[in-house]
Amino acid sequence: MSTTSKLLGVVLCGGESRRMGRDKGLLQTAGRPWALRMGDKLAQQRLPVIYSINKTQIAAYSALLPPDSLVIDEGEREGPLAGLLSVHHRFPAAHLLVVACDMQDLDAPAIGNLIAAWRAGGADSYAYEVEGFLQPFCAIYTSFSHPGTIASPSALLRSGSLHKLQGEAAAFRNYNTL
Repeated sequence: MSTTSKLLGVVLCGGESRRMGRDKGLLQTAGRPWALRMGDKLAQQRLPVIYSINKTQIAAYSALLPPDSLVIDEGEREGPLAGLLSVHHRFPAAHLLVVACDMQDLDAPAIGNLIAAWRAGGADSYAYEVEGFLQPFCAIYTSFSHPGTIASPSALLRSGSLHKLQGEAAAFRNYNTL
């Protein structure tokens, strides 16, 4: 039943970037902001792409992207969970392929393998495991996933419906400092 038309690409940009000291999604490589580079990687998989931001980022991201592609964090939660829940609230029937804007080394084969696992079905969540650690921000959360399973890797494991893929560490590096 799964098709990419029901899979929505989500680029998480709403972090505070405390360690980096500036908005990671707006940093550039080859003249392109990191957030847009990650969106390009999802769009290459023929996915519609949404960018999850926080309220302080509205002006900067509105200058780069159409307003309907932005989902602003709502509610009391902070961090990536706020973004995921806000996107889920706006698109409750969509399955979410979530990537962090700072995972700049994530490549098309890794994203494609994740989508292939989702298409094969059998789980509510799909995530990579790298060197014994789950990668919750290169993952697919189906519309059937309980939002609480997104809160932490351990919650994903306890959910009982997680398909783990093995990944190479280099593709999942998070850039928190330059």
